[in-house]
Amino acid sequence: MDEQDIYANVEGPSGTHVKWRRVKSSENIYQNEDTCCSVETDRTGPALSALQESNTVRNCSYRASTVFLGVLCLLLLVGLITVFVLYNERSSKCEMKRIQLKTSYKNLTKEKDQLQTSYNNLTKEKDQFHKQIEEITTELQRMLEALHSQEWKYFSHSLYYFSSTMKSWQESRNDCLQKESDLVIINSPEEQEFIRSWKKRAWIGLTDAETEGTWKWVDGTLLGSQRYWVKSEPNNEGNEDCGEIRKFDSQNSWNDVMCNLKNHWICETKLSSHLKLTGQK
Repeated sequence: MDEQDIYANVEGPSGTHVKWRRVKSSENIYQNEDTCCSVETDRTGPALSALQESNTVRNCSYRASTVFLGVLCLLLLVGLITVFVLYNERSSKCEMKRIQLKTSYKNLTKEKDQLQTSYNNLTKEKDQFHKQIEEITTELQRMLEALHSQEWKYFSHSLYYFSSTMKSWQESRNDCLQKESDLVIINSPEEQEFIRSWKKRAWIGLTDAETEGTWKWVDGTLLGSQRYWVKSEPNNEGNEDCGEIRKFDSQNSWNDVMCNLKNHWICETKLSSHLKLTGQK
C-alpha cells in the first residue's frame, strides 16, 4: 500500500482518553492497534495508583479502628481492674468495720453484764445497809430506854452501867460481857472524875492476876502513866490481884484487893463499838 497517513482509533476502556496516532500506510494496522493498546495500557497507570491509594487509606482506617478498639479494650480492662481493686478494698474495710463493731458489741455486752452485776450487788448491799440501820435504830431505842431507866449513863462517847448489886470481880466482869461491854477502863482524868462521882466502892477493869505487879486493863493493854492509886497502893496484901475504886472522895482512889470480895461494879462500852457490834449481828 502507498504510504499515507492513517489514523487508527482504538476504543479504550470507558471513561479513558485515547489520542490518535499518525502511522504510515506501509505499517501494519494491527501494529497500530497494538501500539494503541500499548499506549492505552500505559494510560491506565494513574487509575491503578488511585486504586492502590484507596486501598492504602482503607487499610489505614482499619488499622486505626483496630488500635482504637484495642486502646478502648485496654482502658475498659484497666477500669474493671480498678473497680475490682476498689471493691475489694472497700469490702476489706467493711469487713474490718464489721469485726470492730462485733467486738465493740461483745465488749459493751460484757460491760452491761458487769454493770448489772454491780447494780445487783449494790442493791443487795443497800438492803443490808437498811437492815443494819433498822437494827441500830432499834438498839439505840433500847439504849435510850435503858438510859431513861437510869441503868446506863452516857459520858464522852461511852455508856456506863452502874450495878445495884454486889459480886466478885470475875462475876462482875461476866455480867458486863453479857451486856456486850466490859469492866470500865479509865483513860483520862475526866473519866476518873466521872467514875468517882458515883460515890460507891466498885470494881474497875484492872488486874495483875496474870503476872504479879504487872497491871493490865481487861482489853490487854498495860497500865500507862495515868494512875490514880491511893497512897502506898498497890501493896498486894493477902494476894490482892484486882483493882477497885475505894476512896471515891479523892482523885487518887484506886486500891488493890482480893478478887473474891463482893463489890459493886461499873461496865463500859464505847458507843461506836457498841453500834458496830449491833450492825454485825
